[in-house]
Amino acid sequence: MTNAETFVWYRAHPRLRLGVAELSKQGAFRFLASGTLALESEHSPSVNFSVGVQGIGTGNPGYSSTLEKNFMVGDHNLNLFFGIGFRSNENHGHAVGGVRFSMENGIGLGIQDDGHQRSPFVTYSRDQWLVGLYYVGFRNPAYLVGLKF
Repeated sequence: MTNAETFVWYRAHPRLRLGVAELSKQGAFRFLASGTLALESEHSPSVNFSVGVQGIGTGNPGYSSTLEKNFMVGDHNLNLFFGIGFRSNENHGHAVGGVRFSMENGIGLGIQDDGHQRSPFVTYSRDQWLVGLYYVGFRNPAYLVGLKF
């Protein structure tokens, strides 16, 4: 399990983000990329990819491809994603997915599955800040702090 993970992202294009992750316990860096191959429409999900880290808290290198769709529920947003993820230390894929319910007041609740473990989370965003708590694999608490600039 990673003690500290630091991610820095740069939006190189509206559909492409590049980044680097520093994984303290492993003493490792990972180059990251995520992007949207097809935009979401009223009737179809977006098609996305990611390269870099596949696994919350483990730092395993990997990649994934997902479909993602947002639905309005009153004034709130329900986000669903599902796809397949691969880790460099395994020779098979895993189903990955998640759901997040975001409220107008900035609170978000959800759960994500990285193919090995499910991790519920709660987040709060305001202006350029994001803070949150994860319960990685329903066993290990973790916190998240983010800043957009």
